[in-house]
Amino acid sequence: MYFRRRTWFRLVLIALILGFWAYIEVGDLYPISEHDLNYQALATITDRYQNQDAPLTFAFLADTKNSPVFQEVVGALNRDASLQFAIIGGDLVLYPEGDTFKSFLRQRRELEIPSLALPGNHDVAFDTMDLYYHIFGRMYYSFVLGETKFILLDNSNEKNLGLEQEAWLEKELKDGLRYKQRFVFMHVPLWDPRDKPGVMVRYAHSMKDPDAARRLEDLFLKYKVTTLFVSHIHAYYEDHHRGLPTIISGGGGAELVGNDPKHTFYHYVRVTVNQDKVSTEVVKIDKAIKYSGIKRYASIAGLYVRTLGRIYVKYVLIVFFLLVLIADGLLEYLYQKKTANSRKNA
Repeated sequence: MYFRRRTWFRLVLIALILGFWAYIEVGDLYPISEHDLNYQALATITDRYQNQDAPLTFAFLADTKNSPVFQEVVGALNRDASLQFAIIGGDLVLYPEGDTFKSFLRQRRELEIPSLALPGNHDVAFDTMDLYYHIFGRMYYSFVLGETKFILLDNSNEKNLGLEQEAWLEKELKDGLRYKQRFVFMHVPLWDPRDKPGVMVRYAHSMKDPDAARRLEDLFLKYKVTTLFVSHIHAYYEDHHRGLPTIISGGGGAELVGNDPKHTFYHYVRVTVNQDKVSTEVVKIDKAIKYSGIKRYASIAGLYVRTLGRIYVKYVLIVFFLLVLIADGLLEYLYQKKTANSRKNA
């Protein structure tokens, strides 16, 4: 009776392993159904803007990276009645794979306002752009709302825009002079505001091609860009390098970098355009952060465990059931061996 129960136990384990494996394989047969999300969101945004008289108000945030903290940010966005839409400035996922994008899309569905995205280096890592392009559409684009021109760029390679995109950008900036405001968005900053002259330690979490960064900065200054919005650095900074107003916002959910509470916190930026006036406000997310010591590293490790656990729970369960099956077989082998030795010695 004892071994009969063990046989049924093993059969159940094998059935669970095969069931979860089949579930994974069947899921891989069906591609992600969402597509051209930026185009669809932009149509909604344009329609909403044309049918309201309030000032233009939107949120800018970035670096969500599949984090469960992003859900808290989404909750804060949903409670902000002034917002008409959001722009998510890249690093939506940890790395580009079907499961990570599906996880992000589940979180995005909870957002009650339309949202636009641009690619970050994590979204197209390993030169994998197909998933992002299928889900969101063009890698760079522009649009106009009232007297404000929005230009969303792709510098997810962390180096430059490339000749084609750079030529397109100058045409868009030149056209933008017809409007009162010109906002430019891209993932990687031109420069890292933490790299001050004379500082021994350099962060250099910015564009790796300084010549390309300088060309872009010259263009932004030449065509009087109102504000440059970037991310990539998991904190909040305001910069005015050579007089170019720049907001760095990377507190959308990923692990925070730094230990200065003036900069290191989860947040989004509320941007309001009221006629000729542009105002920005940092909205902090009420989330306790450990800024130093072993607690900080434990907090970061826990964040990644939660993130990966949510995405790969089915794989974790398969490995767990497989290990239990192996352990059960090993225990029976040792038991049988011990029993045989006892009989032999008797």
